[in-house]
Amino acid sequence: MDVDRFWELNQGLEPETAVDELRTRLSKLEPSEIEAYQAHFDEAFASAYQWIIWAAAYIIDGGCSDDGFMDFRYGLISRGKSVFTAALSDPESLLDVANDRDDGYIPNESFGYVAGQVYKSKTGQLIPGNDVAYPSNPSGEDWDFDDERLCKQKLPKLWAKFG
Repeated sequence: MDVDRFWELNQGLEPETAVDELRTRLSKLEPSEIEAYQAHFDEAFASAYQWIIWAAAYIIDGGCSDDGFMDFRYGLISRGKSVFTAALSDPESLLDVANDRDDGYIPNESFGYVAGQVYKSKTGQLIPGNDVAYPSNPSGEDWDFDDERLCKQKLPKLWAKFG
């Protein structure tokens, strides 16, 4: 499975039903394809481990713990390639996704576990690990997300809406 196929499997998922829709899609795949899906998932997840993305999550959600940031990145992946890549290029693009805190809620904890669950139901085994290098710290510039001045400066649109 190449990365384009990975994103096809995440395309058009509705936020409220993304977990069930992905489960259905992955259930049609062979175990080796699910392993490849998980490797691409892990690569995307790791690439979003950025301070600026964490700050966006913090501002949008009114706070964001380590676990919350994991769930936020799972949710970004569940929104598909265009939302994901736009967020990594310009986190303020999330304003369009999160324009309403009820309908625009991004975190999706359960989405991060679907491939492993489907794999286990098909094989009776845990999904094997892969060679994706996971950074020990987020990339980019760290700053105090409670510093209103810095948040206004770095993410002015998100701060104006959610800060």
